[in-house]
Formats: sequence, C-alpha cells, structure tokens
Amino acid sequence: MQEELTYEQAMAKLEALAQQMEHDEVPIDQMATRLREAQQLIVFCRDRLYAADKAVQEFLAQ
Repeated sequence: MQEELTYEQAMAKLEALAQQMEHDEVPIDQMATRLREAQQLIVFCRDRLYAADKAVQEFLAQ
C-alpha cells in the first residue's frame, strides 16, 4: 500500500470504492485505476486477516 493503513481504514476505502462503482460515480477513464486500487486493498485486508488468524492459532496452541 502507498501508506500504512489499518485494516479498518483499508476496508472503509474499499467500501467507498465499491459504492462509487455501484452508483456509476467512477469515470470510465479512471475505472482501471480504481479497480487496481480495490485489488490492492483486498490483498492488504486478506493478508491482515490471515496474519491475525495465524497469531490467534499460535496463541491457542500454547
């Protein structure tokens, strides 16, 4: 990510992007850029969730 976000901030950005796209608020010239940004946010959130799950599993295994 271009800046260090929290999971909650990344989800808020992703939800805002999705809402803009659903309501046709994204100009066609910016669609590819917005889709790439959404993809990066999805990967970021997924990685955060996997890391949190791994930490919980390790804690429970102790």
